[in-house]
Amino acid sequence: MVEKSKSGVLLNTDYKDSLIIDKYNSEFKRWREMKLEQLKSENSEDAITWNVFRSFEQIDPKSWLAQLFKKSFQKEIRYKLEFIDIRLWEKLNPPKSLPVPEGQSEIDIIIESDEFVWFIEAKYKSDISMNTTHDSERNQVIRNIDVGLEYVKGKDFYFSLLILNEKYSPNGLSITNEYNNSIRLMKDLKHRNSELSKLRGIGILTWQDILNIFSEVNSSTINEFERMIAKQASTWLTNKISGNHNNIPKNGDI
Repeated sequence: MVEKSKSGVLLNTDYKDSLIIDKYNSEFKRWREMKLEQLKSENSEDAITWNVFRSFEQIDPKSWLAQLFKKSFQKEIRYKLEFIDIRLWEKLNPPKSLPVPEGQSEIDIIIESDEFVWFIEAKYKSDISMNTTHDSERNQVIRNIDVGLEYVKGKDFYFSLLILNEKYSPNGLSITNEYNNSIRLMKDLKHRNSELSKLRGIGILTWQDILNIFSEVNSSTINEFERMIAKQASTWLTNKISGNHNNIPKNGDI
């Protein structure tokens, strides 16, 4: 069943109705009530992140990871595509070298192997935060990059901002592109020195990019289960991108 909020946003009556995969995961027991309530919204970034990346977890990384990497960084991936770990909303401590106080950062998506770490900040119909409580210039992109450089140790590090389009995330798109200029990056990471050499790529992804990858997996993989997962995710994500939220698949949910 679907309700409407006072502002006209569609809301599922049960947060599980926003999910197409792994909807009975025990992780939800640890979520705050407010976070579960937000999951009901048609505009929930958590729902779209969960459905997409939990679906990717069920598919051989060799079928999608290289394509996703190339979409974001315009280069071929040179790492082994096996033993890939995907984690959602992991909380990490701020860098010890940070000159101002800062709380933990919740990283939307971490894709990690023995060789590299890739942080992805996911936005749907919203933009990045432009400041923190104690720093008016500490935007959400540089915060992710800084925390990532602290986290990766000896591995290569990558960062991507995942958005619907420029209309909803103009600041995020602009700032992420600016950080491909090393001068702007060093200006906002003055407390960093040699660690910047770990940063191998900064890029942009769109939900349309991901939809295209699911469609390719659905048409190319010979594994029937993975093809089913990709088709289900593709159908659901098509509706999210097009704005047709009433046509959500119910039968065959995983």
